[in-house]
Amino acid sequence: MFARKYLVLLTLLISASLFAQQKTLTVATLGDYAPLLFSLNNQPIRATLPPGEDASNFYGYSWDVFRESYHSMGYTIVLKVEPWARALKELEAGKVDLLFPAGKNKKRLLAFNYAKRSTNEAHFVVYVNANNPILWEGLNSLKGLNIGVIRGYNYGNKWEDIRGINKVNVKQILTGFEMLAKGRLDGFVGYEFNWDHLLNKQGWTHNFRKLPHFDYSNEYVVALKSNKRGQQLLDDFDAGKQKLIETGRLQAIKSKWSFKK
Repeated sequence: MFARKYLVLLTLLISASLFAQQKTLTVATLGDYAPLLFSLNNQPIRATLPPGEDASNFYGYSWDVFRESYHSMGYTIVLKVEPWARALKELEAGKVDLLFPAGKNKKRLLAFNYAKRSTNEAHFVVYVNANNPILWEGLNSLKGLNIGVIRGYNYGNKWEDIRGINKVNVKQILTGFEMLAKGRLDGFVGYEFNWDHLLNKQGWTHNFRKLPHFDYSNEYVVALKSNKRGQQLLDDFDAGKQKLIETGRLQAIKSKWSFKK
């Protein structure tokens, strides 16, 4: 009798452990993407967050949407916050289940599956110094120029396909604008919402001007196509975000971050 009870208890413990593993996900993201994702000291973060818990020193609209969507589905989140290029390599090496926020381009679509619902959107523009007389005639206007890019960022298929532009890697948004101001770059391509946020914060709005949008992309949670549980995790994000919509929680998050829609 004792042996039978012991076996039943052991079976229940094993089942509970397996269930807990199934309801845990690992994700990599970046911490210098304000106001969508940011840490105050821009340091790497590692945290394990059961439903209802938040990370200390990590904030942003897209983080709230991601975290609350998965927590509403009962997931514990193992979070890694690090530079984007490193986060991207973590996913590609299979060291994490998920990455966000990732835009779409031809190369990524070959390797990643995407959630149906986005976390946010990005409009791609090129910034130049305010006194730069360049006339905009599309991306061809930039041929022969030194244009800063953040390594590993997606700027859409039009940017990937253009030739004749010297694309200069920079590590951070702030660094790119500093290089542009010093004349080390002719332009700096970026995501309008995030780049404008930094310029406003630094008081640099009048030092630069934007050329017209050349492309845009919604951004998503992604998983490797080779990850056997990846599609289920993406489906659960979609289901969790739908819960946020139905309960009014998504609108509350938008209001918190002063999003109009």
